[in-house]
Amino acid sequence: MKKIFQIAVVLAFLPAFTNAQITIQADEVNPLGVFAIQSRDTSIEASISPGGTGMQTWDFSMLDNDSSDSLAFYPADETAYFSLFPNANLATTLDSIAIIYLEKTNDHIATFGTYGTFTIEPYTVTTAFKYDPPQTIIKFPLELNQTYSETVIGTAQVKGSEVGFPLDSVRSITTTNRNVVVDGYGTLTSPIGTFDVLRSTEVEVSYDSIVYLNNGIWTFLSKTTPKTITYHNWWTNQFNLSFPVVQYKISPGIDTSMIWLNEFVSATHNSKTFLDVKISPNPTSNFLQVDLPEGFVGQMEIFDMLGHRMLVQPAVSATESINVQALTAGTFILVLKDKRGKVAGFERFEILR
Repeated sequence: MKKIFQIAVVLAFLPAFTNAQITIQADEVNPLGVFAIQSRDTSIEASISPGGTGMQTWDFSMLDNDSSDSLAFYPADETAYFSLFPNANLATTLDSIAIIYLEKTNDHIATFGTYGTFTIEPYTVTTAFKYDPPQTIIKFPLELNQTYSETVIGTAQVKGSEVGFPLDSVRSITTTNRNVVVDGYGTLTSPIGTFDVLRSTEVEVSYDSIVYLNNGIWTFLSKTTPKTITYHNWWTNQFNLSFPVVQYKISPGIDTSMIWLNEFVSATHNSKTFLDVKISPNPTSNFLQVDLPEGFVGQMEIFDMLGHRMLVQPAVSATESINVQALTAGTFILVLKDKRGKVAGFERFEILR
């Protein structure tokens, strides 16, 4: 089962910095209502290195955009598969292929799992992938020299016919042993800015097992050789975000890549988006005019700053008009999605009453 929860999202955009050692508290993290584009660099320049421990300065300003994904954060109970993850209170969509279910408390953020589309070569299946216990994303307060270890078991189950087996069900089980240490601090510069960070280093050792159900009996089928992946994660406490600014994944012979925040919009920041989108008037009270790129076809959605979707309207013309008279005064985000459901752009606007 392809593990897809390798998300790096964070927001930082500061013109100046110091080498202050930060601590990240739970009340500094609240991603509801955030929409972001994260980019992936798969051909990392030789000069880029995770560096040593302790106080450091990281220059990742030359990171490339080889591919990109969109992310959006919502209340979990307003998503389609909440019943499968009833203890979640936060959810994030990864493009249109997956919804990741999370728990945020005063002690941690952890993931219960994902509902989405996975690849089991040569088949593609849509199902739930659940963690037991939930996998930790961050512990609060996050501070230098923090350490923790955990063993997490991720499970997905599909009908045998979906993966080419004449069986009742097939279950994929991923067992992961994780060791995490916060081992560095300092300043990091990415293509979008410079900011204060803490760095955590995470070593994961995992293996996959396959079991199948036939005539009421579960039977072991196979087990893979353990693989080791190292993640370096750079965290910030700016803009109330809950995921690293940059993530460096090192999996020798399999995948070495870096994921970094490219664009975002939130209550406190409005980024230039991939699409050339113009909205007017801003602020507005009755109607919002949206000028779209030529040939764009998709959907326009309006969200409040808590991630609640308030309006949905097709986008089929170069100029669209949205009636916002039923909405209360406040700050909202217009999100454009293409025909595949992928976030293509976003813009913040105000409604006055």
